[in-house]
Amino acid sequence: MKLKRSWVAGFIGLVVVALFSITTLGRPDATNPQLKPPPTVPAARQIEVGMHIKNIYNLSLKDKTFSADGWFWLKWPESIQQRIESDQIPITELVELVNQVEGYDAQLEPDSNEPQRLKGGRYLQIFRFSSKFYDAHQNLRQFPFESLELPINVEVRPSQFSMGAEGVVLLPKLRPGELQGDSIALNGYSVAGATSTSAIHAYTTAFGEEGVANAGDYSMATFEISYRTNGWAAFYRFILPWLAVLVILLLTPNLEGNLNDLRLAIPSTALLTLVFLQQGAHADLPALDYLTFLDKLYLFGYVVATVEFWLFVWGSNLISRAPDAEHTQVMERINRVDLIYQITTIAGCFTLLLLGRGGA
Repeated sequence: MKLKRSWVAGFIGLVVVALFSITTLGRPDATNPQLKPPPTVPAARQIEVGMHIKNIYNLSLKDKTFSADGWFWLKWPESIQQRIESDQIPITELVELVNQVEGYDAQLEPDSNEPQRLKGGRYLQIFRFSSKFYDAHQNLRQFPFESLELPINVEVRPSQFSMGAEGVVLLPKLRPGELQGDSIALNGYSVAGATSTSAIHAYTTAFGEEGVANAGDYSMATFEISYRTNGWAAFYRFILPWLAVLVILLLTPNLEGNLNDLRLAIPSTALLTLVFLQQGAHADLPALDYLTFLDKLYLFGYVVATVEFWLFVWGSNLISRAPDAEHTQVMERINRVDLIYQITTIAGCFTLLLLGRGGA
């Protein structure tokens, strides 16, 4: 009966681990309510925008920032050129890089003082940029196997171009491979692709304008380079140390039940080791309001180490209180419970590794 209860306890523990693994911990990421689909407008109110990112560097997960250099260009029709000239809009104030930070160190330089007139009546202006950018939607739930989308947001700047007036819409247009430059590789990551999208950035303010609907709505084009971590590198750096401690915890119950001092020392030492390993893994991460996949692994390790320590305390008390004539039976009972613990832990470990990222 006692053995049956032990198997039931082990099964319940496995079910708990499975539910823990596939359930998202922390609140789900909310969609951005400030972005709306762009409206369909005639070509006379469209500015075509393209970009070539030459370098990406100084990625900081803790600060959610990265630096980038490159070029972007604007093409617009005669109708918009007339608005630029009539309102005397400086060429450098047609658009802005809205997610750039530390503007004192940023550069935005037009290649020429005046736009170039193209065949067909359109105008072309090329800009060179160099700045640090903020990644507002960084998601590290799957760390250390995370994917990153590093965005550069280009937005129309003059109030005359807002949706409150005759809104001008930015239309991103790129040839295949045009966005990615020669030096966009990041250590520990591989380039997964590049995308461009268009949206309306709906600010929660009208910027002082009164009685004008949609005065705080501006067209924005987003250019993103996507990265994903190198799986083997992440495994060796983050998962293998955790796995080594778990293996030690799994092998410790193989020690004879009468080696009380040694059996009690290993789980507590392993628990402290896990704490220091997790702190080291989080050294380059920001403070998060959710658990990453790696956090789930360490939380599982804490549970395993704590249960094992409790199990050894129970076995130590059991054998110390048993009469000498019953030591053999008591040892067999302890060994059976140890085996159930090992099987449950192995099953829980595989469940977490296989299913845990689904809830990350």
